[in-house]
Amino acid sequence: MGAVTAGVTLGAGAGGTARALAGQTPAGSAARRDDDYDGSAMWLRYVPVADPHLLRRYRCQATAVVVENAGRNKSYRHTRDLSMAPGSTERLMASTLEAAREELVRGLGGLLDRPVRVVHRPGRALPDGAVVVGTRESSPAVRRLVPAGDLERVGRDGYVLRSVVQGRRTFTVIAGRTDVGALYGTFAFLRRIQTHRSLADLDLAESPKVVNRHLNYWDTERLYAGNDESGTGGLNGENGAIFNFAATGAGAPLNLPVVLDRYLVAARAMASVGITGITINNVNADNSYLTDEYIAQEAALADALRPYGIRLALSIRYAAPLDSRFAPDTLTEEQMAPTDADFQDWWTRRARRIQESIPDFVGFTVKANSEGQPGPQDFGYDHGDGANGMATAVAPLGLKIYWRTFVYNPDVDSDRLKRAYLEFGHIDDEPQPDGSTGRFRDNVFLQTKNGPLDFQAREPVHPMFGRMENTNQAIELQITQEYTGQNRMLCFLAPMWEEIFKTDTYATDEQGQLLDKRLVGHVVDGTAQDHSDTAVVGVANLGNADNLTGHHFSQANLYAFGRQAWDWTLDSGDIAADWVRMTWGNSREVVDVIVSMMMGSWEALVSYQTPLGIGHQFTAGVHYGPGPSESHLPREDWNPVYYNQADSVGLGYDRSPTGSDLTAQYFPVLAARYGDIGTVPENLMMWFHHVPWDHPMSSGRIFWDELVHHYYSGVRYVGGMRRAWDSLESRIDARRFAEVKAKLALHETDAADWRDTCVGYWQRFSGRDIREPG
Repeated sequence: MGAVTAGVTLGAGAGGTARALAGQTPAGSAARRDDDYDGSAMWLRYVPVADPHLLRRYRCQATAVVVENAGRNKSYRHTRDLSMAPGSTERLMASTLEAAREELVRGLGGLLDRPVRVVHRPGRALPDGAVVVGTRESSPAVRRLVPAGDLERVGRDGYVLRSVVQGRRTFTVIAGRTDVGALYGTFAFLRRIQTHRSLADLDLAESPKVVNRHLNYWDTERLYAGNDESGTGGLNGENGAIFNFAATGAGAPLNLPVVLDRYLVAARAMASVGITGITINNVNADNSYLTDEYIAQEAALADALRPYGIRLALSIRYAAPLDSRFAPDTLTEEQMAPTDADFQDWWTRRARRIQESIPDFVGFTVKANSEGQPGPQDFGYDHGDGANGMATAVAPLGLKIYWRTFVYNPDVDSDRLKRAYLEFGHIDDEPQPDGSTGRFRDNVFLQTKNGPLDFQAREPVHPMFGRMENTNQAIELQITQEYTGQNRMLCFLAPMWEEIFKTDTYATDEQGQLLDKRLVGHVVDGTAQDHSDTAVVGVANLGNADNLTGHHFSQANLYAFGRQAWDWTLDSGDIAADWVRMTWGNSREVVDVIVSMMMGSWEALVSYQTPLGIGHQFTAGVHYGPGPSESHLPREDWNPVYYNQADSVGLGYDRSPTGSDLTAQYFPVLAARYGDIGTVPENLMMWFHHVPWDHPMSSGRIFWDELVHHYYSGVRYVGGMRRAWDSLESRIDARRFAEVKAKLALHETDAADWRDTCVGYWQRFSGRDIREPG
């Protein structure tokens, strides 16, 4: 891995598009600075275009906004007293098309540095340079200019961006089959101006590859963007979450149904990258969210987010029917069988109560029989029974169950990484009375983490991807950086997700022939095994910090998740370049330096934390600092020593056919590749093998020297990022520059701690000299 120097990157390229885009704006162009800016607008700040030539061109191409009948199809609003907090700058929207119109007015007004005219009734004579937004149902202009077949092809969430020339007049049409598709197209159009792309001769049709693009928001855990202990602040009485349900003291008057600016900034940001829903509470669920008091607040939040296409879901506790807070509507232990009509009827009643207030409610996310959470196994049933019992209850209401597969009961197998597939795989393979295969109902998603352990910086892909042929499967990615530096380290996660999506599962059909489409992305988007209902879920990183994510660069991970959930084939370097241009500026130096920093940051973190496939070496509880020697935790598989298996012979957990044989859970090609120390990818080596200290590596070094090389090169990269950032001081507004500078200084110190702690501990077993790489 190369190092970053000021303005120059070695070995961390961002892709051809980033470099090509960087050349479009003169290096001397500079946007106006606001040295007090806190990052609260995320990537939707809409700074005036600094290049005078581009600005003149854009002003001619976007002279007026035309959104016909914007208020006709009003979004449902349940809460009569829904209101913005005093002093708010955001505004509640009455409809999705109104949200699109207001975003264009805001965005074009900022980018073009002048107000843009709104034309409500254009007739047939559209103004030259008009930007027309709508559907064929809402807009006579769209109906004239975009054939119905074009919109049918882009589907429910897709959009068309098209330049239309009539005589001497040119218009831009942003059309969707639905209102939300038109909104997504609006953001895509504004993104083109933000990133200084051409608006001439547009003829684009975009649609998402995945149907359900959700966030899971963990309001009380893994929250690195505003919890009380992080010191990032917020009003007194807030718990650091982005949404206020139970704030006390000075924050109490600002609980829902009062809507805060940050809720709508988050909604706009989510909509700008096509996110469709959010589960608003922790998967370690609190039954409070099912009470009438909380449902009323949830309905208010749903009302505020609905115009942006964001639908709400809830995490629930499987044993909620036993909670006395629901008395007299409670169940006994004897009624908790998931096949029992009483159990199913209880969940139908509770779901109907929610749906009466939130008619577009998505459904429930369930963490069952994992880490102390109750589930069907507590009552003598398996995960298939539990998921289907709840799915049966909510199916008449059109709701879904997202059943998490993050389970690792030690009684199942001694190797934690094998346990999930052993609990779920046989249910997918089970023959059914109607001749079909697989027991899970059609409204169940199995929600599976990208790797078989727990959101480590690099893991092999989960063996369940491709193996669950008969079940709807959602991939779960972690945006909040639990094991990747939290809000202290700059780690851009899009390259990791790109690696995951583009990993070949080598999945086969019933005859053992390789599928034509078999990458993890193909499994997730349904094209591998003909699934029409598909989902990507991201564990969100939003909070009440001024910049909403705790680290300015953590915003990039939320942005990237949305873009990759929409289209997993995108290049992560191109995503980084777009975000940098929208967030920091379009000058060549700013784009080149920051994109280069970002694109090497993940691999650097892997190198100084867990290189070559050594996983889960974190100190107990906080999941941040190094703790490779720890062995005192009550569960064996929570301890770093369980994973590193360090001894005088070598390092790593043997999961080959001569070890735990995790490799057998993969399709044959991968099983053979991972099972042989001579063919396993070196960056996954210790996930599958106990590697001898003197094992020869592809670099020509032995394993010990290669390991040390990674630790030192990772820390050097962080030092390079810090120096690169310092080179931009004159080009970045003062507050954000200083805050990132401080984070990078802390980052470098912590990375060195990881290196020194781990290398020193491994040396105790290897007995070899530490030869610091030159």
